[in-house]
Amino acid sequence: RIRGSNAMGDRIVPILVGGWMRQIGYRQTGDVRQVDGIRAIKGERDGESVVVEIAGIGSTPGFQDLVDGNAELAMMSRAPTAEELDAGWQLGRVRSPDQEFVVALQAATVIVNAANTIDSLDQTQVSGILDGRITDWSQVGGAPGRIHLHLALATSGLGQLQSQLLGRGTAPGIVRYPDSVAVEQAVATDPRALGITEFGRLHRGSRALVLRVAGRRIVPDRLGVMTEEYPLTRRLQFYSGQLITALGRGFVEYAISDAGQRLLAGRGFTTLAPVALPADPPATAAAEYAGLVAGAQRLSMDFHFSDEFSLFESRTAQDLPRLQAFMRRPENAQRRVTLIGFSDRQSTPQMAISLSNERADLVAQAMSDLGIYAAKVRGVGAALPLVEGKARHANNMRVQVWLR
Repeated sequence: RIRGSNAMGDRIVPILVGGWMRQIGYRQTGDVRQVDGIRAIKGERDGESVVVEIAGIGSTPGFQDLVDGNAELAMMSRAPTAEELDAGWQLGRVRSPDQEFVVALQAATVIVNAANTIDSLDQTQVSGILDGRITDWSQVGGAPGRIHLHLALATSGLGQLQSQLLGRGTAPGIVRYPDSVAVEQAVATDPRALGITEFGRLHRGSRALVLRVAGRRIVPDRLGVMTEEYPLTRRLQFYSGQLITALGRGFVEYAISDAGQRLLAGRGFTTLAPVALPADPPATAAAEYAGLVAGAQRLSMDFHFSDEFSLFESRTAQDLPRLQAFMRRPENAQRRVTLIGFSDRQSTPQMAISLSNERADLVAQAMSDLGIYAAKVRGVGAALPLVEGKARHANNMRVQVWLR
């Protein structure tokens, strides 16, 4: 039984179940919808059968079902809250790489009519527009005119994505649509429109806005989403208890494997398979950083850290074998690796530099254990934060990978 997020249960998990069954030699013989929205997929092999029940009931009840023993896997489009982790203490270390499995990424894009002169907003401004605090384009530096909001139905997958990342949208006069296609079509015909669509669509008559974060301009492109630097990105993931059946373990390992990720990518989902992409340093980057990355391509994965029990957080731990396989490809065998470490805010710049160097060294050691040796390893302190504000934030503690 797999229960939880609608975003995963509607399409992603049925696709993965079908691929997994084929890989282990089962012939899919049934796919029926039962009461309460449960989808049952049946497979047979040598006279034996297996049935996978998928229920898209939402992340919160899905995790509760895992706690209560009514599901083997919980599908979630967010991390468990502290309250949920306390309630599920008997499950073990749910946030560890052994029990948290990141399967795919999903992102929202803010779009405006192609004739709109606005090219960027910050996340606070977008949220202010959605909740009605900002009603006129002149309030965010545009030409005077009332903002017309075109959003997805609150009950749709896109509506839930928007609600989680930006807020539900409570401004008066919002026009609602069933999906991204309809939102985009409405924005393309309305010069004063602002809409939210799913990342990855081709925009005709509309334009995706850049988001301003901590003094930087983050483009909603493939690299920004895959590295999770683009702030309107969320993870889609499975959670399990400490005790999991061999079939359950085999399924989640297939989901994060190269075969499972290729299957999802072929269906248009943003997966975790590494790619190296051209990237220019941000305009706000220091000369040292710009010099380190000049002429290099950036790998689509950053290294993030965990707690005293695990060096790396779950996605990073699962990215390591992907990185090893990527670097073993013939076309990458001679490429040189540069690691650049970042820290969160510290009491002095010197402490931030020291901490970022330490993080970069830890990644270099982990990579060397896999036979990957970095040509350059450098820390640049609290530069280029992903989260702004006076408080320290773990998301700013990361290591980028660049290739030449």
